[in-house]
Amino acid sequence: MSEVLQITSPSVSKAQKREYDNINELPDEVLISILARMPMKEAARTSVLSRRWKKLWTSHPYLVFDGSNSLRGIHYRSEQVLESEQFKYLNWVNDVLESHHDAAIDEFKIRFYLDQCYQSDIDDWVRFAFGKKVQRFELDLSSSRVISHVQDSGYELCSHTLHFQTPLSLTSLVLKQVRVSGEVLENLLSNSPFLERLCIGASTSLVHLRLAGPSLCLTYLEITACARMKSLELDAPNLLSLKYSGQNIEIRFIEVPNLAEVFIGGMFVETCTRNYFLPLVPTFASQLQKLVLEMRVDERKMKLFEYPILSQLKELELQVRARDHDSLLCLTSLINASPSLNQLSLELSWSKSYTRRRVMKVKRHHYNLKEVEIRGFVGGMVDSEFCIYLVKNAIMLEKMSIDPFTKNEKGGGNCFKAERARAARVRAEDLRSKYGVEDKLVIL
Repeated sequence: MSEVLQITSPSVSKAQKREYDNINELPDEVLISILARMPMKEAARTSVLSRRWKKLWTSHPYLVFDGSNSLRGIHYRSEQVLESEQFKYLNWVNDVLESHHDAAIDEFKIRFYLDQCYQSDIDDWVRFAFGKKVQRFELDLSSSRVISHVQDSGYELCSHTLHFQTPLSLTSLVLKQVRVSGEVLENLLSNSPFLERLCIGASTSLVHLRLAGPSLCLTYLEITACARMKSLELDAPNLLSLKYSGQNIEIRFIEVPNLAEVFIGGMFVETCTRNYFLPLVPTFASQLQKLVLEMRVDERKMKLFEYPILSQLKELELQVRARDHDSLLCLTSLINASPSLNQLSLELSWSKSYTRRRVMKVKRHHYNLKEVEIRGFVGGMVDSEFCIYLVKNAIMLEKMSIDPFTKNEKGGGNCFKAERARAARVRAEDLRSKYGVEDKLVIL
């Protein structure tokens, strides 16, 4: 397609011109499907080819306006620089929408920092997308690089923006740093009979949310960093996956017969694993197959808690904040409560402690655990002890993967981290030779 874009150049060969002629003979529907496989900006460049091509790109079904890269480092510069970038972004979006002629679009994405000053423009974009029967809609107005603005000054998605005569075609809805209330979301879902995926992030207006109804198609729900949220009620017969990370809230599971994957994180996890969330797990334990927990090691409190039996759990991922005096062996009670577990993933982030280390002694056999992945391994007493425990007690262990880096550290060029990683690999090799796990241990 890059050759087609260069067809007006005098240096173009006859073969290239013949290829252009062949492409030009294709019907509009085929050409539009080709353009749909190109980024929108590249597709727009084809408008210079001929009078026919001038309007073809305006039927592009994927309108993705990702301007997040232009925000890099803006919080180090003046407010005028930010306003200039915002003005250019608004013109880009508005120009494209004015040119677009197709009756329907598959995808509409906004990724750029904008606040309530642009309420009117964003309202128009929302109406445009929903009016075009959009299936996948994303409104991401956040930026970790713009730190000088308060969330309460963000764009608000109001009910008056969402007045439509017919049901919406939405299958996926993503709202980040958008002020949206539970009432507006509930009304939106009631008018979206095909919605399967809902993601809400950093909304300061979301306090109570009730998702209920036998006709609810929702299969994936994600709610993160909603600082004022207090309660969530789920009566969702088709829900397969739930992710919640944020403040301590009340979650009521009315009916979730198909819930198979759960992610819990943020401040909520500090209490939920001890006295709130996991006691509710028996209501859906028979189908829970994957559990992801962000947690802090607290041996004293974790000893007091009796985990429910997670009879069908196959995958357990623990994102653990640990101190160098902790013992990860307190996690074995959760592993032991998962008799069908065959994959364990542990990601460690470390902090220093000057408390004397407590010694734990645990002996439990795990008969189905086959694969273990440990990221953030440093080879100290804490993580080495845990690795040795698994080597000795995971009877069916086939593979243990050890990585000195966490997911977020991958690709970093920090010299200190590189030196720490080299030392960790040496210590991991000591485990290989000392405990005879040559064929099972993979060191990354």
